Amino acid sequence: ATLLIATGCGDNKPRENVQPPHPGVPAGRSDVQGIYRSLRQSLLQLRGDGEFVLIVRDSPGPSAGEYTLSSGRLTVTTDVCGGAVGEYDLVVGGEPVPGKATLHFTMVKDDCGSRAQSLTVEAWVYADS
Repeated sequence: ATLLIATGCGDNKPRENVQPPHPGVPAGRSDVQGIYRSLRQSLLQLRGDGEFVLIVRDSPGPSAGEYTLSSGRLTVTTDVCGGAVGEYDLVVGGEPVPGKATLHFTMVKDDCGSRAQSLTVEAWVYADS
């Protein structure tokens, strides 16, 4: 009898846990997780576990919170907006490569004006970092 032991070292390709999003309506968080940047030097990080970080240029500091995403509807809460819950329709545009994949937020309802302005003012571009 021969014993085979799989070591998992077959292809030597680097493993990436985050991939650029594909165009269309994202089904869930894993479809959009990653780091995005705006032309205004802002940063948005959407983590696969539902953590949300927004750093807007010229703001007092980062905003952190949690988000859910189901069939293109993103619901978010952040520390700087108190208990205000924001709802947005989210669509991915461009091509599924860094620098070309984009997120486009359309506000459905959000009583936190600064968050709504930051998310919807322009497209968010997927960053390769």
